Amino acid sequence: MADYPFYHSHIEISRDVLQSNARYLHRNLKSGTRSVAVIKADAYGHGAVDVARAVGDLYDMFAVANVTEAVALRKAGIMHPILVFGVPVPQTVKAYPEYELEAVVSSDEHFDLLEQGTAYHVEIDSGMGRLGIRPDDLERVRKRIASAGRITCKGVMTHFASADEGDSACMQHQIRVLAQIRDMFGGQFPLHAANSAASLDYPDTHLDMVRHGIALYGYDPTPEPSEQLRPAMKWRSWVAQCKYIHKGDSLSYGATWQAPAGGYYAVIPTGYADGYRRDLSGKLPVRIDERWYPQVGRVTMDYIMVWLDGDRYAAGTEVLVMGGEKNHAGIMADAIGTIPYEICCGIHTKVPRRMM
Repeated sequence: MADYPFYHSHIEISRDVLQSNARYLHRNLKSGTRSVAVIKADAYGHGAVDVARAVGDLYDMFAVANVTEAVALRKAGIMHPILVFGVPVPQTVKAYPEYELEAVVSSDEHFDLLEQGTAYHVEIDSGMGRLGIRPDDLERVRKRIASAGRITCKGVMTHFASADEGDSACMQHQIRVLAQIRDMFGGQFPLHAANSAASLDYPDTHLDMVRHGIALYGYDPTPEPSEQLRPAMKWRSWVAQCKYIHKGDSLSYGATWQAPAGGYYAVIPTGYADGYRRDLSGKLPVRIDERWYPQVGRVTMDYIMVWLDGDRYAAGTEVLVMGGEKNHAGIMADAIGTIPYEICCGIHTKVPRRMM
């Protein structure tokens, strides 16, 4: 703990694991396919600048959610091309040419809004139902690109809504729309559609470029996950106190858990204020000294309690609260019916991160 700004827990990100995940994902690509590392939301909570530096040699481009994220990367010395997924607005349009950022045109007015010299990608809504120009307007979009000479089209893109759910009707519909996009723009501009799941399960959608998001961080979103991807994030805390409890005594709010016998429990200074979700109460173990112990009682704002039974640990003993084979973010997500994106992104920014 001495190497960290003092806080009750900290996050470790493995550079080796990130690079191993990236190399595995690239082995699935056909020769000549370019790749984008999606590092929005502070690289899904992993630290965007550090992740960019760790995998920069393996990726052709980075993608972020908004101009603020992109500018922070530029100011940190990241020189890769950066695609900004978010909608251009009057307050941000000057930043695109100033910081050499690539915009996403997802509506007609963006052609006129962007400043001269801006590079952009056109987004087609092939069925995601979020941002993007309708596929009915492909011919009109082609004409707008041709007439917008003061800005430069660098790509045409779409986004899959259900590539992680197997061969769904929605995915098949989007693949058909993708064929229309390919017929209209193929060979004129780089085309990209595949996210992590499509990159792994739908090689015909790789086109000219793919976008790796959650898989880069070690979580396979496909129905049959690969064992080649490993979580890059570990969340560590420490024992604040170790106390004895009598049989039948309760722990934490609501007295929802009672000791099955006399024994010891540890108080760990990590809680929902840090991002350890309250709905995880009593569902997953933590690891102390290579042994697994159940978290018991309700998760509180600043602490969790762990049942040690007959074991005892000194204050300051390290605790792995997330990131092992029994409690990584994917397992956490399954335990409460969410996705690992939300778990990783939900760890508070006050918890220090370090690339290892």
